[in-house]
Amino acid sequence: MKKGFWIVVREIIRKSDIILEVLDARMPELTRNKKFEDYAKKYGKKVILVFNKADLVSKSAVEIIKNRYKTSDYALISCKMFMGINELIKEIKSKFKKEKINVAVIGYPNTGKSSLINKLSKGGKAKTSSESGFTKGLQLIAGKAGLMLIDTPGVVPYGDRKEILLGLTSAISPSKLNDPDIVAYELIKMFKRNNPIALEKEYGLDSKLDPEKLLFEFGKKRNMLMKKGVVDERRAAIQLLTDWHKGKIRV
Repeated sequence: MKKGFWIVVREIIRKSDIILEVLDARMPELTRNKKFEDYAKKYGKKVILVFNKADLVSKSAVEIIKNRYKTSDYALISCKMFMGINELIKEIKSKFKKEKINVAVIGYPNTGKSSLINKLSKGGKAKTSSESGFTKGLQLIAGKAGLMLIDTPGVVPYGDRKEILLGLTSAISPSKLNDPDIVAYELIKMFKRNNPIALEKEYGLDSKLDPEKLLFEFGKKRNMLMKKGVVDERRAAIQLLTDWHKGKIRV
């Protein structure tokens, strides 16, 4: 990750009272940034894991999140459905006695970071200058209930997981991925962990098969064949990811 980005991150953490790390509820660990959390811990700042897009996951996946993160501060929300937003505000307010609370919001692209800021803000946005104690580029946004939201232009660098995150968060068309099969394998692993019955119900696939075999069977059932009956795995992967992007299958 770019060195300059982490300089900005440290500035955000120092200026904040609490941090909201926005995650995609469909793939929490893939969209989680442990290095950022380590920085927050170093500076003694609390982090609330905000699982956005909770409306797109099954009840079993919600229960998995609740059990897996029960020792952490977390919130299940949907910016699109305005679900859990007021509860999140109350949770933040309950941790402080002061009226003005600086809340940093950070997250990978397409997790809903900007949408959450919009839901928490009053609609106004004011970029501060270095003279007021904020690095140029950081934005201080007036939020609801006395919250002051700290945002920064640009995005969290993806690092080594770039293509997988781009493919799974719908940030790029499946057909434009270099290795859609690798991304599809990760998607299948997610379903095998959290909602294996979805693959069986939607496609009639045996969820006990390994990801490579599952993708092969998916392509075979869709008649995605090349010469001599060989399954076109790239085409199969693109189709499976397209179904995922369109919400045809839910983890």
